[in-house]
Amino acid sequence: MAPSSWSKPAYLWHAIIETPAALSFILSPKKQLPDCSPAAELILRQYGGLLLSSVLLSVVMLVSPRGARRYNGLFAAALGSYHLWPAYRAYMRLTSDVEGDIAAPSILGGPAVHITAHLVALALFSVAAIC
Repeated sequence: MAPSSWSKPAYLWHAIIETPAALSFILSPKKQLPDCSPAAELILRQYGGLLLSSVLLSVVMLVSPRGARRYNGLFAAALGSYHLWPAYRAYMRLTSDVEGDIAAPSILGGPAVHITAHLVALALFSVAAIC
């Protein structure tokens, strides 16, 4: 693969996994954090909007002309570093009893699926940032 082509799988994977997550945070915040206050719902919706913005950036990077690729490594590093945090959250949900966590399986797969998806994204973006 040519160096510029390393980034396409990373941006595509990010868009695929974060679009449903963003929509879930925006449309159903209580599925993410049951019994949350109205203020917490607003924060969760804001987070969903931030995720949707990162998806838009991924789509732009996927379809951008060659000239926009000069920032590819920086964007890949930034989005890759984001994926550390949901992977950490999934790890904590798998290894400890998190107070207020959802007991039922998640519509988006639960912590085992989340840690896998985010570690894959982290790996893809790490390669894209370096190459």
